[in-house]
Amino acid sequence: MLMVSVVALLLVVLWYLTSYQAGSGSLGGMMQQMMGGQSGVGGTVASMPAYVWTSVAALSILSVVGVAGLVYYLAYPEIKTGAPSFATPVAAASVPPNQISAKENWETVVRTSNPEEKKVLEVLAGHGGTYLQKFIVKESGLSKLKTHRIVSRFAERGIVSASKSGNTNEVSLSPWLKHDLPAKHQTS
Repeated sequence: MLMVSVVALLLVVLWYLTSYQAGSGSLGGMMQQMMGGQSGVGGTVASMPAYVWTSVAALSILSVVGVAGLVYYLAYPEIKTGAPSFATPVAAASVPPNQISAKENWETVVRTSNPEEKKVLEVLAGHGGTYLQKFIVKESGLSKLKTHRIVSRFAERGIVSASKSGNTNEVSLSPWLKHDLPAKHQTS
């Protein structure tokens, strides 16, 4: 959009300069009038049509919007793909995947969670990693709003996924975390 508007703006300006400024256009006509109209052109001033000014203004606005969009695109690179970037657990970032012990991901998530988030994780773990949100509210003792916010944060971070199930959500631990549940929480 930026390139198209800049090129179109340049073309309109060049067209204006070649057709209206070449002697009989608005500037040339004004100069002839100021000099007493002694040219053989007739001395009348040919004013620039309104559509030229309108197109120059519109293309200028498009150029400004395009520059603003380019600056925003460069300043916030996470919007390039439109996909959220999920945080990689510390253990997975520092050790190759085949060398991580079975519980490290789970322990890392639990260790970095606040007490309310730990309650939600424990309820999920106690039910094999999948449970309805309305029951998580009851078992964790948290309010509906607090539970919803925690589940939303976990979903943004890739820890859980939530899907609509009736008038509530079915919350599931992500596969990379679900298979790392401690043995006391595993269900087969």
